[in-house]
This record gives sequence, structure tokens and C-alpha cells, in this order.
Amino acid sequence: MIEVSKRWASSVGAGARWSVIVSWSSDGGQTWHDVVPTACSVDESTGQQVRWKLSCTLRKADAEGLTVFGCRARVFVSMHHTDSWEETIQLGEFRIDTTSDTTIAGPSGAQVAAVQVSGSSWEQQLMDSRLVEPREVSGAAIDVLGGLIREVLPDAEIVFDGGIDPGRNIPPTVVERDRWAFIDGSSSSETSVARMLGAQVSTDARGVWHVAPPPVLDGTAAWTIEAGKGGALLSAVASEDRSTIRNAVVARGESTNTNVPVLGPVTVADHNAWSPTNVDTPVSKGGFGTVPIFYASSLFTDVSQVEAAAKAMLQPRLGVKRTMDLTTLFDPAKRAGDVGVVQTADGPVTVVLESVSCDLVGASMTCQTRGTTGTELITTETTTTGETIA
Repeated sequence: MIEVSKRWASSVGAGARWSVIVSWSSDGGQTWHDVVPTACSVDESTGQQVRWKLSCTLRKADAEGLTVFGCRARVFVSMHHTDSWEETIQLGEFRIDTTSDTTIAGPSGAQVAAVQVSGSSWEQQLMDSRLVEPREVSGAAIDVLGGLIREVLPDAEIVFDGGIDPGRNIPPTVVERDRWAFIDGSSSSETSVARMLGAQVSTDARGVWHVAPPPVLDGTAAWTIEAGKGGALLSAVASEDRSTIRNAVVARGESTNTNVPVLGPVTVADHNAWSPTNVDTPVSKGGFGTVPIFYASSLFTDVSQVEAAAKAMLQPRLGVKRTMDLTTLFDPAKRAGDVGVVQTADGPVTVVLESVSCDLVGASMTCQTRGTTGTELITTETTTTGETIA
């Protein structure tokens, strides 16, 4: 959750007024143009490689010079509770992806010229900025990641959160072409610094880069949404889907040096008897079955790293048994990755916000949540030589 004052939290739904500003720059952030959009939505998701998405409509006169060539935008939302008090938060920093001329109804009802704009947070820029030729990298994680990110975004601020070690050594590795796949990983990537660290790499609401562990339910709840009179919960629709569930990860370290023994494999799995996705209950007796994923990387230098990475990969895939789509009172300080409590008719439910969609002009929002599990609930099985890769 974005840090806000106690007054902000107590004012949600209590007669607060909202305003939104889109601030855009065509010179790399040296000068900014603050404009009021006629429509604006911001979406954030922990399940997407590009964390933030922007869609807005600006009056044509407010968008002169705004193009897809080097332009960027920031979005600011302000809460006004009285004539003398307001509080403002930022909701994303974006590069401009598309602009499209259109028309909108003006104050008199006549059609006036406007521009529809879409943007993506800076993960998209790193995806597009592939290496021209292969490159060998090595050294501390903060130096390797910092070098690959700041080569494209020189002013990038990078923060390591939640115990992720910025000094973890990255052994000499050749990055072939895909810069982003090596940084954070993809469905086709087996060599990812983020996976080796047991982390995810993404930008926050201010465009700051974070290297952080995936969100789990054992964190402190950032907020509670109450139902009923005076509560913030307007509706909740629950659904179940097993297609994304994996209850085991088999990981191993494979050095590019054929003389170095393989680390692992290490298997982490759900062995908790109370869990509906545990691997020990046979399918014939109503069990979920064993549904593993496999991962190998040349970046691991000892088996503890393999184990940590496997646990981090399993966390967001466990417990995605029940999702809850929430329509709630507008509070844009709630963000994807938050742990929260939703008071339902069946009692309190602890959830992780997976995605948040905000209509900033209409002052409405919807959230998708999921369940997950903490690392202490995952059992590890290891078969390894225990040797360290030099």
C-alpha cells in the first residue's frame, strides 16, 4: 500500500472528492506539462511482466508535442476532504506507447479534438532493449542488475527489499540477446538473476525499481475491507480455477563448465496435510495430485541458492485456488501485492491483491485477489552433491 496519512484512510468513502493530473514530458523529465484528463485509468498487476499500464484521453490542446518518441508520463491522484486539506499520491511512471486522435464532447456538447494515450511502466522498455551482441556479465547482483538497467535508464533507482542479498555473486554468464529475460525471467528463460535470488523485479508507483520476494500471506495486513453499512466492500465474486496451480518445483544448478558437478536437484513441495493441494493425498482419494514445474540455471553457486529460488517460484503458484473479484470504495493507495483482510458473510478472508484497476476520473476501482502460502509451509527434499560451483 502506498504510504498515506491516517486522515486519508479515515476519509475514504466519507465525502472525499478526487482529482487527477497527468504530467507528461518530451525531454526526458527536464520539464513537465500538467494537464487534466477527460478519462484516465491505471492498472497494476503482480502477475504481468509489465507491472503498470496507463490509458487516458487528453484534450488536443493539452497534448501538443506528446508523441511515442521519447515521451513519458506520470499520474497523480489527489484526495480533497475539505477546502483546506488535500493529499496527493503518484500512480505510476510510464513511457508513451501509443497516441491516437479522436473527438470528445466539449462543455457545450459539441465535439472537440482529443488524443487517446496509452503507456507502460519501464519494464517494457527493458524488454524492447535487447542486446545487440552477446555479453558476459559477472559480479555482485546489484552491479549486474544495475548495469543492465541503467544502460537503458541511466537515472534508475534500484532498491533491494525483504532480505534479498544485493551482494550475491553472479558467476560469469553470457547474456545472449534478451536483457529482460536475464534480469527477471520469462516462460522461455532458464537463466534469470531474479529467480536465482528468489525475487521479482518491477517498478513501484514512483518508477523506483524493486528487487523483492514475491508477496505471501504471512505478511502483516495493510488494510481491512468491511462489508455492510459503513464498509468499503461493495461486492465480491469468488471463483476457483486450478489451471495455474503448481504444488512442486524441481530445481537444479547446471554450470556451463562440464567439470563442475550439478547442484541438486532440489524439490520443494506442498506436504501440508491440511492443504487441498498437498502432494501426499492420492488422486484416487480426492487429492489434487502432483503438478510440478522444472527449473535449471547456471547462476547457482551452492545448493542453498537452488532451494531458495525453488521456494520463491512455488509461493505464488500455491494456493491460487480461489480468487475474489472485489468492487470496493475508491482508494487508489491500495496496490497490487498488498496483503489485506476482506470481511465476507462467511467470515474474514486474508488475501493478496493480484491486480488493481482504477478509473481515476470516475473514482471507481476493482481488485482481483488470490490466496498463496508462506515459505514455512513448504517442505524441501534435496538430492545433491553439496559442492559449490567455482
